[in-house]
Amino acid sequence: MLRSVAAAVVAATTVIVCSTAMGSQPLPPVVNTVMHGSQEVRGPYAFYDFCRRTPRQCRPDEQPGDRVKLDAKRWAELTEVNDIVNKTIVPMNDMQHYGVEDYWEIGVRYGDCDKYALTKQLFLRERGWPMSALLMTVVRDENGDGHAILTVRTSRGDMVLDNRQARIVAWTQTPYEYIKRQSTLDPAVWLSLTPELPLDGAVAALPTHR
Repeated sequence: MLRSVAAAVVAATTVIVCSTAMGSQPLPPVVNTVMHGSQEVRGPYAFYDFCRRTPRQCRPDEQPGDRVKLDAKRWAELTEVNDIVNKTIVPMNDMQHYGVEDYWEIGVRYGDCDKYALTKQLFLRERGWPMSALLMTVVRDENGDGHAILTVRTSRGDMVLDNRQARIVAWTQTPYEYIKRQSTLDPAVWLSLTPELPLDGAVAALPTHR
């Protein structure tokens, strides 16, 4: 299914601005802190339109999963999906493509950051990764602009899949300010982010309901 969706990609109140990149890497070390969702907030306005058009992409897992155990096999899947999407989608902002400031879509040939992140989320779900570990996340970049990434909840910490760089990095290794992301219980729900939560020895020991 991954390759069929990839073929389709080749064929075919936050305003988000984006750019792009590509790559692969060795298994990462464990991160000492993880992101923590706190109170419920409104998501990006374009997200709700996306859910109306593609409701299947906004449904929760039947049984929300824990953090994904990040072994060599899973890491290879993660880096492969990140590379495929970063190399396939051609960067183009929504005003150029759709004539509006922000429009979320999946499986497109041209697009900005949310298209990359949503497509990575879909590809990983098709490989059996739980939706509860694949969270669309809104950040503020170095210039103060809104930007969308995919954060992946793993046994080694929260990892960032970003169209702006090839490498998958821990969330602590980016220059971003983390604003909000989807809830692990329900992808239609967004939570504001508390910057840091102590790891206390094992990521898996932390609460997994957010």
